[in-house]
Amino acid sequence: MSNLFTFILLKNLKNIYSHKLSQDPTFCFKNEKWEEGFSILEVLVTILVITGFVLASLQATVLATLLRVQAQDKQEATNWVQQDLELIRYQAFILDNPTETSGLTPSQADACDNSTYGTRLRDFIDGTYPNTSDIDINGKSYDVARAYTAPENILQVSYTISYDSTHPRYKSGGDNVVTTLSTEVLPNAALSCS
Repeated sequence: MSNLFTFILLKNLKNIYSHKLSQDPTFCFKNEKWEEGFSILEVLVTILVITGFVLASLQATVLATLLRVQAQDKQEATNWVQQDLELIRYQAFILDNPTETSGLTPSQADACDNSTYGTRLRDFIDGTYPNTSDIDINGKSYDVARAYTAPENILQVSYTISYDSTHPRYKSGGDNVVTTLSTEVLPNAALSCS
């Protein structure tokens, strides 16, 4: 009995399904989304998202490279300034010793007046090192501007290093300053006087 009932049920389902299929041949596929392809809109949105991601990544890479090059220029300029300051500190160290090549006469070296050490060092440094000069670091040209002030026994030195007009990163009419530095040098002779 159950076999007969199952047979009749299956025969009726087959007739219903055949009737629906004859009216709409896509009947069995309407709700099966996995068989459909991508729409043109979905493809365009995907292309736009991928393009945006790639462009943002490339821009970040270019910006990182630019910042690395600027940091390298600044480091090279700072190293040069440190070397130049070592020469000035050496002159400050030998300021009171006339036997060294300080350029001072014995009467200047023997004077123990704290208010003149900065001025004496400034006069000597100013005559030895020009205030503005061109320097060459690793084949690139830079302009150096030095400024010396001498309040009492201290020498204040200010540096401004900028790109020379022949430098590859020089911008005409733009800001070409690579680095600035200000420091003070105290001659040893100023410490030995009481």
